[in-house]
Amino acid sequence: MSGVGATRSLWRAAAWPIAGSLWAWSRFVLGTSRVLVEGRLDERPTIYVHWHQHLPLVMPLLGRRGCWLMMSGAPNMAPIARWAQLLGLRLVRGSSGDGGRAALSRLAEALRGGGSVELAVDGPAGPPFVAKPGCVDLALSTGAPIVALGYRSDRAFVTPGRWDDQLMVLPFAAVTVSAVTVPVLEGDTRETLLARVQSTLEGLRVASPD
Repeated sequence: MSGVGATRSLWRAAAWPIAGSLWAWSRFVLGTSRVLVEGRLDERPTIYVHWHQHLPLVMPLLGRRGCWLMMSGAPNMAPIARWAQLLGLRLVRGSSGDGGRAALSRLAEALRGGGSVELAVDGPAGPPFVAKPGCVDLALSTGAPIVALGYRSDRAFVTPGRWDDQLMVLPFAAVTVSAVTVPVLEGDTRETLLARVQSTLEGLRVASPD
């Protein structure tokens, strides 16, 4: 077996044990924490966008709503993909550099079919806190609204050594989730709308400790 094949097999074997542990942990965190949502999570088809920093809590919250999630097909993402499925998310595999156009087309079909989608817009590997234009392309092609998500907590830590400053919430926390609609205005271009997404998400960013 080639090195690539061995690596893929290893990640496949590890996927369910890791995913099960992540699922149990996220259930424990949400079950013991007080989560307040400021803003509105729409019932209509919506494009939910957030920084990669906020994946740990946004994924469980949107999993309850059966959202569609675009995720890289890289072998090392197998555990996260399985965790997403356990949370109730529906996956479309692809990223900005690998199958992204086809994945966005599938997400557009999901929106037109009445579903909502979730995008970590600076993923899968950065640069951090720089929004990629896929969410804007979806909004302009489908007419679906864009809602930016972020959260803050009194019991959380920024994971050291990660490119995305991932924010991990601890059990028994008080969490405030902000849901901010990004206006889509008549005459918006791809560039102007992307700048508005970037600006909105900047306001939801959690600074890493010094």
